[in-house]
Amino acid sequence: MLIMTTFPAHPPSRSRRLTNHRNRFLGLASCAALLLAACSPGTDGGTTPDEGAALPDAPDDAVTESRGEAPELAEMVDAGELPPLEERLPVEPLVVDVVDRIGVYGGTWRRAESDVAELEATERRHIGYERLFNWTPEWEGGSETTPNIATDVEVNDEGTEFIFQLREGIRWSDGEPFTADDIVFAVEDYYFHDDLTAEADPRHLDSGGPPEVEALDDYTVKFTFSQPHGLFLQGIAEWATQRLTATPRHYLEQFHPDYNDDDLDELVEESGLGSWVDNFVDKADPMRNPDLPVIYAWQVTQPFGQGTQVVFERNPYYWKVDPEGNQLPYIDRHVVNLVEDSELIKLQAMNGELDYQRTVGAPADRALIMDNAEQGGYRTVTTEPDHMNTMAIHLNQTTPDETKREIFQNKDFRIGLSHAINREEIIDLVYYGQGEPYQMSPTTELFYDEELAKQYTEYDVDLANQYLDDAGYEMDSNGRRIGPDGNPISITMDYASDVTDSWTDALELIEGYWEEVGVNLELNGISRSLHAERVRENGEHEATVWTGSGGLVPFMQTHWYFPSTLAADFGSAWGEWYMNPDNPNAEEPPEGPRRQMELYDQILSTVDPDEQVALMQELLDILKEEFYSIGVSTPPEGLGVVTNKMHNVPDHMYNSTSWPSPGPTNTIQYFIEE
Repeated sequence: MLIMTTFPAHPPSRSRRLTNHRNRFLGLASCAALLLAACSPGTDGGTTPDEGAALPDAPDDAVTESRGEAPELAEMVDAGELPPLEERLPVEPLVVDVVDRIGVYGGTWRRAESDVAELEATERRHIGYERLFNWTPEWEGGSETTPNIATDVEVNDEGTEFIFQLREGIRWSDGEPFTADDIVFAVEDYYFHDDLTAEADPRHLDSGGPPEVEALDDYTVKFTFSQPHGLFLQGIAEWATQRLTATPRHYLEQFHPDYNDDDLDELVEESGLGSWVDNFVDKADPMRNPDLPVIYAWQVTQPFGQGTQVVFERNPYYWKVDPEGNQLPYIDRHVVNLVEDSELIKLQAMNGELDYQRTVGAPADRALIMDNAEQGGYRTVTTEPDHMNTMAIHLNQTTPDETKREIFQNKDFRIGLSHAINREEIIDLVYYGQGEPYQMSPTTELFYDEELAKQYTEYDVDLANQYLDDAGYEMDSNGRRIGPDGNPISITMDYASDVTDSWTDALELIEGYWEEVGVNLELNGISRSLHAERVRENGEHEATVWTGSGGLVPFMQTHWYFPSTLAADFGSAWGEWYMNPDNPNAEEPPEGPRRQMELYDQILSTVDPDEQVALMQELLDILKEEFYSIGVSTPPEGLGVVTNKMHNVPDHMYNSTSWPSPGPTNTIQYFIEE
């Protein structure tokens, strides 16, 4: 019997006003009370889904319309090369609503990327956003998740046990069943294997240590934690846990020493890679290994790293259908070209050569792109960033330089530099009038605090000088402020200049603003990869900038609000201490951030949503007092381009790391038709 469950495909249109974000925080207490109901080649025109036989009998509330499949798959069935559709679909296919209308089969979705990191994100953003529980398509920055691979979950009162019921009959792209054993393998033999855990990123699976994971039967898996895990469902909806449901045991165990010690050396030698770890990670990568079975809608056929194009083609065993019972996806192929720079992407998009490109151009290009839409044969869609800031300025309070550390830990010094910044001028000159002055503060209504968002944003050189005087750093006869070592204060700013040109433009202005109050700023533009090594991996920087993400999801992007990881660029060694106090690079933080760490531990240890909110608000109150970093302005709304051939793409969505757009909008229901 086919019983289909459904959820919406797209978010509603919403105002961009900062304080209109609605955050419906759903804590795990509600989950404990309820069982959640399974709730570039050219493009060609598509083919209307086949009119097949009626679905088997189902309950009155189930979708029971006729079903279809892609014509090439139907031909394979007729030729005996593929099982019939009803044998490929699960017992309860997930029904996905459509944005505008039922689609047609066929066509190629053309995209382009100039950044390797964005190309690698294709898996989680475009072709493979498949979790036990997904973020909802209508997500508004809260903690709303919906059943996906799992049809429901039972949570005990303490939030230490989670029992997931898997969707029975999901198959990998090679036809093998997806079962609870695959999840156990992913957790025990990938995420928490001694040699692999650094590659897998188990951050959302760890609560007081690795979970005990058990397959109760083929379609029931139980997670048991040593302490409450208050944000587990939200954690598994995030990008970092994508391997949890993308690790086919029947295929990958041949590359793992715990299962194939005899032939492993030979397989590693054949791969040309240096170790079994490198080989396993390579074989487990859906972007690089076309032989890896997947449960995604499309499977790579021309992998990343072999030329300048990556190609994905439809998976005949994909397990979701539209409201009329037609197997998804509608689109046959997904092609991504790696090009030299973002300017070429803009030109291709404006020429109608990219079917859906989620971000195109800089703020300066907005009017040009919109005015060219009719001539270029496309429409524009907006993307709302979850970043709370265009540029977070971090002075590293745990920098190795002891003199700079003393200066940066002086709150009056940080406040003085903040008042010295002419934010309105930066907004006008760099962001073309888009945005407003803003500090490092959540944008979601639930946690919005006007004082936190606006404190010290007034441009006032006299006030800036007063704070810098109060900090104890007087000016010499040349107008330079003198540090505690008797030398003029000079700050080296390491920043990833290849991320966005706007950072260089804004920092050159800030260089002048700070010079006016006696502080020298040395700009050091470096590559994104070197920035990751120097700043994020080693914490060697004096100062740096990055976008301020976590505006809508402060629970999940905590390093902007307190030093929770090494990525807390304002206090890297403090973040190390929170993660592992025994790390030789770790330093115990002062009282303020230490209290924030205690509060976040309490958030993770409760399943009461009201208590979680209250604790987070207390944590943010401490942030307001500490004032770790300096914000500049709210980010402009992004612009995407959709050709007139591409349909069912929402007019508005988020651009987020946590909510990996456009994945949660169900790209499987996008379609191409002339």
